[in-house]
Amino acid sequence: MGLLLKTLPFIWIRLGTYALLGIGLGLYLAVAAGVAWLLGQILGFLGVLVFLVAIGGAWALVQWAKRYFFYLLQAAHIAVMTEYIVYGRGPERGQVQYGKQQVMSRFKDTSILFAVDRLLYGVVTRINRSFARLTRILPIPGMNNLNKIVEQVSKFSITYIDAAILSRAYQQREQNIWAVAEDGVILYAQSWKPVLSNAVALTIISYLEMVVVLVVLGLPAIALGAVVPIPAVRTFLGVLVLVGVWMFKLAVSDAYAMAATLLAYHRATDGVAPNPEWKARLSEASEQFRTLSQRAASAVSDATSFPGDKPEVAPE
Repeated sequence: MGLLLKTLPFIWIRLGTYALLGIGLGLYLAVAAGVAWLLGQILGFLGVLVFLVAIGGAWALVQWAKRYFFYLLQAAHIAVMTEYIVYGRGPERGQVQYGKQQVMSRFKDTSILFAVDRLLYGVVTRINRSFARLTRILPIPGMNNLNKIVEQVSKFSITYIDAAILSRAYQQREQNIWAVAEDGVILYAQSWKPVLSNAVALTIISYLEMVVVLVVLGLPAIALGAVVPIPAVRTFLGVLVLVGVWMFKLAVSDAYAMAATLLAYHRATDGVAPNPEWKARLSEASEQFRTLSQRAASAVSDATSFPGDKPEVAPE
């Protein structure tokens, strides 16, 4: 939580933008529900079809916003949090601008960031899904008892582990971003226990948070629905509550989970060197990892150095 408090500008932006997105989605779905109800009076299945299409459109809109706005905001947030984790301090002012500068300076172009992220996502997915099989190759004791837990939390943990590996780009200020990502995956495989344990705890916490928010938002909505017993109003309130819970998860719960995973990853891998044997074994197990290794080997170093070895801080 302390790491989030140090990067409050990002949290306020997340809260504000997700709140606006949530309000927009609530109004959109309310109108869609009204149109679907009217069409349903004419032909029942048509109303259901229209509402399902509307839900699909809302989901697509959120995914688009996450990819082209919130993802870049998250990358900048990761850059600033990495400064606090590695150096113990961050930029005094202009955190958002500083984070954006670090992202663009390190990755040069958003297409490179997306390409690295896609490969990392594929590799981590493969590792998490195949841990039981990999234990026959990799020397990981006691994994059999955790197979079911790994399977359940793998989807939840992938995004945050992916972000933690990407954060090495701001710690290891090298020219070859692909090599940094490759080493990051190897270190994750070597130090999986604390990172995965962290993911399990975050899974439980996230569900508890969603239940609490659902109760906090749901009780007033139920009370208001009892005062105004109009089906359309009750439907609108129900939609607002569900959207509100969803937006809270995206704005706050995900930010907390990301910060906690970054801390767990950096602590677990601090002072650990990538093991060449693990690289060979991961190459056998994952096609995406082989692609990552090939790009790391063939990457051409850029002559431009990474700006700023230290964050700009006020003198003590």
